[in-house]
Amino acid sequence: MTGDSLTGNTVILTRPECRSAELANRLEELGAKVLAVPSIRFSPLEDSAPWQLALENRDGFSHLIFSSITAVDTFASLCSRAGITLDSWLPNCTVCAAGTATAAALEGYGFTGIMVSSGSTGSDFAPEFIEKEKPGPETRILLPGSEIARGELAAGLRRCGAQVEEVAIYRTCTEEPARAAPLLEALERGETPQAITFASPSAVKGFLDLCGEQGLGLLEDSSVKIISIGPTTSEDIRARGLEVSAQAARPTTESIIDALAGALGE
Repeated sequence: MTGDSLTGNTVILTRPECRSAELANRLEELGAKVLAVPSIRFSPLEDSAPWQLALENRDGFSHLIFSSITAVDTFASLCSRAGITLDSWLPNCTVCAAGTATAAALEGYGFTGIMVSSGSTGSDFAPEFIEKEKPGPETRILLPGSEIARGELAAGLRRCGAQVEEVAIYRTCTEEPARAAPLLEALERGETPQAITFASPSAVKGFLDLCGEQGLGLLEDSSVKIISIGPTTSEDIRARGLEVSAQAARPTTESIIDALAGALGE
């Protein structure tokens, strides 16, 4: 059934290429045509004073919490550039992950004994962390992430009295305009894709910045299925007056494929 609804349909992927290869391969295996329009890219903040301070005081943290794969990859890269081994964080620090995908990324760098939330967002993680760890004034948490992090997780933890240090280690940038060229050329030829996926509000904004009125017109076309990955992204899409055709239950390849197949099979 999944293959039937995807076969012959063109799906736009807006994730950075480093995050979309597995999904693109699976879609093509199922007969879909993939049109990559990376809308955002990530850039490390190497000269961040808060990051340097966190490195110097890493022995004082009781918990290290990651809410995305990008945060994990950037954290590992910045530690390596600073000559800091990842295991130097571990003696007194519990490593935590929001969601299984983020946990898998941590395991790939050799972290073990990870506390993993059942949900995939930072706001999902807060109540589970509070119930299990009973944080208080002695709890000192480092949250490395994006400079545009929403802050729900930090706010939830601070309400319990924990000391929380949010440290921006990367910025999210709109991709170069040339990345939208294949889609814009296809639209000029009258070739309309059947579906588009968004994994974050930043990807939605980046797509519209890149594609302008043509991109907005595409998203407003009722024949084009908009697939959201997560409730935060769905909220952003709806706030723009657009319709979410389906929301992936989890940010995994198979969940996204299920959402796409369901929407295209309607």
